[in-house]
Amino acid sequence: MRENRLNRILEILDRNNLHACLIKGMDNIFYLTGFRGSEGTLLVTKGDVVLLTDSRYITAAQEAARDLIVLESRGKDQMLDTLFLRYGITRAGFDSYHTTFETYRLWTEVGADIDFIPIIDDIESIRRCKEPDEILTMKRAITIATQAFTAVYEKIVPGRTEKDIANELDYEMRRLGADGPSFETIVASGPRAALPHAHPSDKVLEQGEAVIIDFGCRMDGYCTDETCTLALGEISQEIKKIYSVVHDAKQKGLDAVKAGLGVRDLDMIVRGFVEESGYGEFFRHGTGHGVGVAVHESPAITMRSEGLLEENMVITIEPGVYIPHLGGVRLEDMVLVTENGGEVLTHLRKDLFEKQGGSP
Repeated sequence: MRENRLNRILEILDRNNLHACLIKGMDNIFYLTGFRGSEGTLLVTKGDVVLLTDSRYITAAQEAARDLIVLESRGKDQMLDTLFLRYGITRAGFDSYHTTFETYRLWTEVGADIDFIPIIDDIESIRRCKEPDEILTMKRAITIATQAFTAVYEKIVPGRTEKDIANELDYEMRRLGADGPSFETIVASGPRAALPHAHPSDKVLEQGEAVIIDFGCRMDGYCTDETCTLALGEISQEIKKIYSVVHDAKQKGLDAVKAGLGVRDLDMIVRGFVEESGYGEFFRHGTGHGVGVAVHESPAITMRSEGLLEENMVITIEPGVYIPHLGGVRLEDMVLVTENGGEVLTHLRKDLFEKQGGSP
């Protein structure tokens, strides 16, 4: 599997007339080598693949990438100078989205005679379509996230704080076997539900409020992402109406998913329904995104996106409506794209039920 992925990088080198590729994005390094840390550089040449990392991670890198050359980096990437000369590199691609200007400046110092070519789209694209093992790993992670939410469900009651619920959910995901949350868990209640990416606060949940809970776990390097909106007892008619619109918009998106559909078209199907329902100005983000080793990856499903959905992409459908000072609703499922449609991978119910007990 790793060899196939590295071969796709070699194809990128050939297409762009490059001698090598420098990769800084840790998600990309993990995808290609199995190593993850806070520091690393991957050099892919047409002959060797070299992983550089500092002394904190050298043992872990050697264990994760046994079939690659693993070297301990020292100082300001001065070892790259030697490697550039060893492999006769004069044209090198790099994942510019993940490379800081300071890193780029240092590279140009140690490789003054080298042309550095940004190739971000090519590198990110190799992760778009998932392999069978990746899909199975994400399904297992979704099962853990579902079990964690189910365990916490009865604790989502008036009197608890948003932080309480987020902490309980994070703990349960780890207890059940996840490496941790795949992003900061979002719990936003009442008027704070109008903030699409609200940080959990000390606000106390109250009867009659809607509560957005956006959560996911990371397991064996792969992420999940799902959003539920719960009603704590009887909620206002306006929030009920918004819930119905968001629910139906999501369903239209799920029904439309199929390999070959334009990514922008999928966004417009979902966004168009919200606009027709009178809430277009309050739908302030894309319809969804890819999920894999990163919780947000290609394709981004927006009105400006290009390209088509492809078989074995794993994406989210997550419309939301957010009205300042009133509140909001977001619903999100993960979907596997197939030739015949979309397979919904997440399990939690998304229909409106005013929480008095029962099962999610």
